[in-house]
Amino acid sequence: MASITFDRADGGLDVRRGASISDANRLRQAENVYVTTGRTLQKRPCLRKVTTLEPGTVGLRAGNGVLNTFYGSGVVVHANPLFKANLVLHPSLTPTPTKVHFGEVFNGYLYVAVEYNDGSILHHYLDGTTPTNIVDVNCPNTKEVLKQQSKIYAKGDEVVRYCATNLPRDWTANNDAGFLPTGIQAIGATTCTALGQFARNKLSVFSTDGVQVWVVDPDPSMNKLDSIVPNLGTRYSKSPLGFGGDLFFLADTGYRSITVSTQTDNLRDIDVGNAIDDLVLPTLTGTNDPLSVFYSGLGQFWSIDGSRVWVYSFSRTAKLSAWSKFTLPVITDDAAVLNGNLYIRSGDSVYVMDRGVFSDDGAIPTITVELPFLDFKTPGVLKMITGVDSIGAGTAMLELKYMAMVNGVPTEFTTSPVPVIAGNTTAPGPLTPVELCATAVAPVITHAANEDFRLDALTFYYENLSYQT
Repeated sequence: MASITFDRADGGLDVRRGASISDANRLRQAENVYVTTGRTLQKRPCLRKVTTLEPGTVGLRAGNGVLNTFYGSGVVVHANPLFKANLVLHPSLTPTPTKVHFGEVFNGYLYVAVEYNDGSILHHYLDGTTPTNIVDVNCPNTKEVLKQQSKIYAKGDEVVRYCATNLPRDWTANNDAGFLPTGIQAIGATTCTALGQFARNKLSVFSTDGVQVWVVDPDPSMNKLDSIVPNLGTRYSKSPLGFGGDLFFLADTGYRSITVSTQTDNLRDIDVGNAIDDLVLPTLTGTNDPLSVFYSGLGQFWSIDGSRVWVYSFSRTAKLSAWSKFTLPVITDDAAVLNGNLYIRSGDSVYVMDRGVFSDDGAIPTITVELPFLDFKTPGVLKMITGVDSIGAGTAMLELKYMAMVNGVPTEFTTSPVPVIAGNTTAPGPLTPVELCATAVAPVITHAANEDFRLDALTFYYENLSYQT
């Protein structure tokens, strides 16, 4: 009796090729699991509820050792000391905050871009000054904002404006505050749609169909246009994120990155998300507002859009680059990373992604892993599959997709599910029986239990019967 073991999933989610010709290490489905640096599959962290916030605030931004929220009038004090409520009063007093587009610590104080229910956006610097909003007429008060090189940069009218060095309330100072003439340098659309940090001293200015990369400096005379990457941009202001030496973002064609070519020292675009393009593109409806975060606890890029999360696990040392898809039971309004922990806000509820819990505040996530069709390295040969062994943690169910002829037409069927993965089943003893004759099978593993789950390897036992004619 022959056997074959599948113990690598480092290709991650990849639907570029058909199920019948895809590589064995590339998954057709990877729902609520991620690929570890050991090239195994691990259940995603689950949501553990931290608190229900006092009503009246929006946003969630890490800064000065706490998670910050924001409100527009009265007084809000959070009972949980992990959270701090910050007043961002609108000058006309009546509008209330609805969304926080940007928030980071600048010289020890929070700088935030807040949208209100009247559609206005204001920048606030919470340094104790009254009013908190920036009153300099040259401050553009837009949602596309970035902190870099001791300045705040923000989208203007066909330019990108910046404040004076270390003075975020001053957007006018001669020879210090000013703007980058991005519109006149644009090839195609001239309006900035997003800002991103590329390397220590480079600012990426996105439009819908291009990216400009500027070298920026506290001394404005040192600013210069470095490169232009045409025909690729973004319309999602919170999607660009520096990650793994690249700059990731969501384009109309899917997830892409910009990196430096090691051969030419020039910038080039990389189709880093090409493996999941066919899954991502149908979800882009025009109303998406994805938020990109770096989950340092697992070294992952997360793009969070409502309840859906596209996750990219990356490690140069482990030679790992793999996509997964997570589905959360809540709609994410905002997210922040503090001390390596990723926090999710949904309404007034705040959760932390916790690798030590195995349900989302009581709701058990369903894991689905589907491999491509495996021919056990003997294509076209009919096989009698007799059993399977598994190595991992937790309990799961295994089904096998296979093709059979019905009235001369190849038709896909699925076997009845059998239980697999209860630790290491490769010890001497009876196999998990799987009785099937087929030339190739596509294993489908599902898990839905309040327990840890890990899949290290599947071993199939079979006999070659004949060559098909």
